[in-house]
Order: sequence, then C-alpha cells, then structure tokens
Amino acid sequence: MTSRKKLICLLATLICFLVGSCNEHSDDFSTSKTYNTSKDESDILKLYENWATAVENGNRQQYVNLLDESVVLIAPGALDIVGRENYAKFLLPVFENATYKIEPQGEFDIELLGDFALVRYDYIVNIVIKDGVDTITNSDAALTQMTNNSKYLDVLKRQNSGEWKVFRHMWNEGTKR
Repeated sequence: MTSRKKLICLLATLICFLVGSCNEHSDDFSTSKTYNTSKDESDILKLYENWATAVENGNRQQYVNLLDESVVLIAPGALDIVGRENYAKFLLPVFENATYKIEPQGEFDIELLGDFALVRYDYIVNIVIKDGVDTITNSDAALTQMTNNSKYLDVLKRQNSGEWKVFRHMWNEGTKR
C-alpha cells in the first residue's frame, strides 16, 4: 500500500509539474512580444510609399534599402533572384534603361503574422524605355510590356530594429481590362 501511495504521489507531482510548465511556457510566449497593429500597418504602408517613390524616381539605392538581406524576387517565368546583392545587380539596367509610373489599383490588403506580414495589392506599372535603348534588361524577371497590370503578393519581415523590409516579392498578370 505504501508503494502505491508513493506512485500516486509521484504521478500527481509529475502531472502538476507538466501542467505548470505548459502554462508557464504559454504565458512567456504570449507576453514575449507586444505588437501594435495600427503602427505596423502604418509603417508597412509607408514602406510601399517609399518603394513607389524609389521606382518612379529611378533611385536604385532607396529601393534596395527596403529589401531584407535574404530577399527573393519571384517573377513569373523567370529564375528566382536571391539575396539583396543579386537583386541590386538586377536593378542596375532596370533603372538605367527605363522610367516608371505606378498607378495603385485599390487598397493594400495587409495580414500581420507576428514578425512577418503578407501584403496583397494591384498596380498598373507604365514603362517608358529611354532613347537609344532596345530592351530594359536581358533578365526574364523584368517587366516587358509598356503597361503592366499586375497582382502582387509580398512577404515582409520585421527586422531586429522593428523596421519592416521586403522578404519575398512576387506577382502575376492582373485582370485584363
């Protein structure tokens, strides 16, 4: 009988320990980070405003500064461009050989997922190739039409500083008009 009481006592202690550990862990997780949804959404919209300004002004460095170190450009029909340095190289002829005008179509749909965010939006991007230039670049990742109606989906990543940067950038053709 004594060994049975010891076993029950041991099991009860073990159960209490496990339950206590689970609760403690989940409390730590829920309070480990505090998110401010309205500030995050505002910061993300500002990122897109700065991104559009960089594109329209042909400011490659301002554009690159908005990219995460591990960014991946996933363009339709092209090989992925991986990393900020490779993305920056891709952008050299893109900005040297053309100018761009962006027309947002509707609102940005932002879904916050902790330190990541999904952003869905539509743009019409009008391109003017500079005089004496036949093509923007030989990369399949570049836009090729003079007017591009595209649907975009980006993954943003919160940096250690709290700033949002583009982690994945992808699009496909939008609705025909």
